[in-house]
Amino acid sequence: MAYEDDLELGRLRQEAERRKRELEELQRQELQRIRELEQGKADRNGYDPELDSAFAVSGNEQRPNTRQSVQQNPDMRYDDEQLEKRKQQMKNREERNRQERIKQEKKNSKASQPRKRTFDPDQAVSDEEFISSYEDDDYDSDYDDDREYEERRRRKSREESESLKNRKDGRDDKKSKKKKKKSPAAKFFRRLVAILLILLLVFALAIGNITRRFKNLDSEVSKRPTAMKKGIVNVLLIGEDARDGQSGQRTDSMILMSINTTKNCVSMTSLMRDMYVDIPGYGGDRINAAYAYGGIDLLDQTIEENFGITIDGNAKVDFDGFLEAMTAVGDLDMDLTAEEAQYMNENPGFGSNNDASDEVWDLHEGKNRLTPSQLLAYSRIRYIGNSDWDRTERQRKVIAASVSRVKHGHFISGYKMATKAAPSIATDIGTWGMMRVAFGIITGGEMKSHIIPVEDTYYGDYIDGMDVLVPDLEQNRDYLQKYMNGEE
Repeated sequence: MAYEDDLELGRLRQEAERRKRELEELQRQELQRIRELEQGKADRNGYDPELDSAFAVSGNEQRPNTRQSVQQNPDMRYDDEQLEKRKQQMKNREERNRQERIKQEKKNSKASQPRKRTFDPDQAVSDEEFISSYEDDDYDSDYDDDREYEERRRRKSREESESLKNRKDGRDDKKSKKKKKKSPAAKFFRRLVAILLILLLVFALAIGNITRRFKNLDSEVSKRPTAMKKGIVNVLLIGEDARDGQSGQRTDSMILMSINTTKNCVSMTSLMRDMYVDIPGYGGDRINAAYAYGGIDLLDQTIEENFGITIDGNAKVDFDGFLEAMTAVGDLDMDLTAEEAQYMNENPGFGSNNDASDEVWDLHEGKNRLTPSQLLAYSRIRYIGNSDWDRTERQRKVIAASVSRVKHGHFISGYKMATKAAPSIATDIGTWGMMRVAFGIITGGEMKSHIIPVEDTYYGDYIDGMDVLVPDLEQNRDYLQKYMNGEE
C-alpha cells in the first residue's frame, strides 16, 4: 500500500509541476494584458475588454476581434469593479474545489480497503478550467494539500507504531500485574530475610560474647589456614585427669566430636585411652600418654597420624571445670543400673576433685535426677559393667544431655548456661569456628555415639608392663570416616 501511494504521489507532483509551469506562463501573459489594459484606460483609445479576460480560449476557436467588439458594444468596456468581481469569483471557485478535494480524501480514508488515488477520466477537466481555478498562490495551495496528505500518511504510520507499542505495553502491564500479584510473597520473603539476618546477627553477638569467656588454649591446629573451614569440622574434647594442684596428667577421656555441615549430622566417637599406638618421637605407648609427653599439640598429631583425620580445634576441661560447667547446666536425668546406683552411693568422693566427700547419696535403679557432683562421679565409674567401654559411654551420655539442655531450652536460658559454663573450659576455637560448631550442633539432629577401636578390630596384649589394646588401624580408620560422614 505504501508503494502504490508513493507512485500516486509522484504522479500528482509531476502533474502539478506541469500545471505550475503553464500557470506561470498564463500569469506572465495576464500581467502583459493588464499592462496593456491600464495603458488603454489612460487614453481610452483602442480599449479591448477581451484583454482583460483571465481565461484562455480552448481548442481551435478563433479569438474575436476585440477592438471591433468594443466599438460595436461600448458596455463591454472593462472597469476596476468588474476586475475585482472576477477575481473574487476565481477565489470562491478555488475554495470550493479545495473543499471538495478534502471531502473526497476524507471519504477515501474511511474506506475499509487501502485508498488508491487513481485517475478518473470522467472527473477530468480541461487545462483551461484547471488553470482558471487558481490565482497567483494556487500552486502553493495545491502543495498544501499534498503536504496535508503526506502528513496524514505519516500520522497513520505513527498511529500504527503507537498501537504496536501500546499492545506491547499491554503485555508489559499484564506482566507487571502478575508481578504485583506476587508482591505479597516477595514482601514476605524480604521480611523473612531481614528477620533471619537479625537473628544471625544476634546469634553471632551471643557466640562472640561466650567465646570471649573461654580460657585460651594455645595450639598449632588453630593456626592452620583451613581450620574450621571444611565440610567436616572435628573438635577433640579432652577430659584431663588432674586433681587439686596437679598438671601434665594423662587424658582421662578423649572424644572426637565431628560436625558434618554438608549432611547436617553430628557424631561423638570415644577414643579408648588404652589403645597402643605410635606416638611421634616417643615410639609405641598408650594414646593418652601423648598429652603427658607433649601436651595438646602432640596429642593432636598422634591422633591425626594414626587415624588419618584432621583436627580443627580442641576443648579441654578438668574435674573442677566439669563441676562448674555442670553447675551452669543444672541437674540432669540419667538412667542408672542397680550396680551403678550402689557404686555411686558407696563412693560419693568420686564427685569431687580430690576424691573426698561428706555427701550421702540415695540413688536407685532407674531414672534419677543427678546433681553436678553426681554427674562427675557417674562419668568416672570404671569398675562397673564393661570397664572402660561403659565409662566412655557414660561420658558421651552426659555430654549429649548437656548439649540437649542448652539446644532445646529457651534461647535466653541456653545463652545464660553457656555463658556460665564457658569460663571452666579451655579452647583454641575462635568466634567464627564456635559459630560453626554451635550452628552445626543446633541443626544436626540427635548426636550419634561411637567408640574406637570397634569390636573385633583389636586384640588385648601386655606390652612393657602395660595392659593395652592393639587396634587394626586400617579398619578403624574406615569406621571413623563412616562415623564422620554420618554413615553409621
